[in-house]
Amino acid sequence: MIKAGFYEADITPAIGMERPGNYFKVFIQKIREPLKVRASYITDGEVEVALVGIDTCAMIREVSDQVRAEFPGMTVLLSPSHLHNGGPVSNSKVPDYYSDLAKTLLREGIQGNPDYIRQVIQQTITAIKMARLNAEDVELSFGCGNVEGVTFNRGFKMKSGHRATHPGKCNPEIVAPFAPIDTEVGAVGFWRKSDASFLGCLVTFNCHGTCAAAGGVNTDWPGQMIRTIKAVMGENSGVTYLYGCAGDITQIDNLSLSPVEGGPKSSETVGVSVGAEALKILMKAKKGGIETLKTAAETIALQRRKPSQKTLDEALRIVRKWERDTTEFRFAKARLMLGEIVAHKPEMSAEIQTIQIGPLVIVTIPGELFCGIGMAIKARSKFPFTWVSSLANASIGYIPTSDALDPKTGGGYETRLTSGTCAAPDTDRKLIEKSVEMIGRLEPDPVPVGPQIEPVTKIWEYGSNLPELE
Repeated sequence: MIKAGFYEADITPAIGMERPGNYFKVFIQKIREPLKVRASYITDGEVEVALVGIDTCAMIREVSDQVRAEFPGMTVLLSPSHLHNGGPVSNSKVPDYYSDLAKTLLREGIQGNPDYIRQVIQQTITAIKMARLNAEDVELSFGCGNVEGVTFNRGFKMKSGHRATHPGKCNPEIVAPFAPIDTEVGAVGFWRKSDASFLGCLVTFNCHGTCAAAGGVNTDWPGQMIRTIKAVMGENSGVTYLYGCAGDITQIDNLSLSPVEGGPKSSETVGVSVGAEALKILMKAKKGGIETLKTAAETIALQRRKPSQKTLDEALRIVRKWERDTTEFRFAKARLMLGEIVAHKPEMSAEIQTIQIGPLVIVTIPGELFCGIGMAIKARSKFPFTWVSSLANASIGYIPTSDALDPKTGGGYETRLTSGTCAAPDTDRKLIEKSVEMIGRLEPDPVPVGPQIEPVTKIWEYGSNLPELE
């Protein structure tokens, strides 16, 4: 018998704290709505799984390591909603090998707030413990749908032959979107065994949390999606959002001359659309039990791209001018810090998890994956439902597809070489192959079909007649 529970805890930051999501300092000036940790807990009596959605821009090992240490033997997934108007959950520790210059440059960017990080850690631990305490017998439902017309690839093939990020609405140099997108919404419902009432759900979708990235701390479109579901299913319902693969996916339609899609209205458009689709999935899906709750995790080594000495010399020249508000300064400082990182750590690690919940497999990867990577994993999965959750438990920066890093066709903001984004061109292939290999070791359960009756062998006598024409 599967048991499940949900719980929410507050992680609203304070006015005056730094706000991540930029390469320069931005400070919180207004709180529009509270931020949350939303934990879900699942167990079959032996395996324990906590799937946790957190209203942060990214996840750092400092948080995930301490949270997981509280729950030995439990599989924990920490998934940031990737909102760009949250609190300062960023690396707060300075590498001991950094030079004085690198330490100075680090202070020019967004820095994590140790007090706020401790708040997030403690509230996440609390949410998981309470979700486990609240666990009760459940049946599950699984389904998927689509929401089209609210998300778009922000990368474009240009007449130059290269890729550009956000080239501008209807720029005449645009040829076509660089890659297709995945508009699938996934939803898993948990229904009380005692009375079949709704307990909560998991939802996934692919979109940056940039709809309402200005105007004060807010939960962006995922918060609006959660409110939409709760408005129908009950305010006490648990809803946990797991961020998908949206490294190149946003709400901005660069092929339309409509005003730039941003602000509360844009957040509402995406959030209500996804929430409404999740509700349709929950209403139509059949409920039943599952046989398998299984998890695995493996860590693989990945190479970093190494900046050339020529580009490091040029970056140093730019930094020495100290024109802090220029784009070239911001990326030059990030390149110099990467030079020191690569000199000491040419490799980085990525933990890949697989979490099987009956007919669903969730693959988690710490990078901010381009949508095409998730689509490639899903295309090779034998499961009826496959979710790929990026930025999971840590962040190793943008992971573009190989063609976006191809010198002949690639380019764009996400391919810039910085201290936070430096994965080698074959990283997408390695992540796809390892994920598919791990999925291949699992066998999906049948999708629940709900109660069944015996087939009817006699035609209804009211409707068994031939046509009556006179």
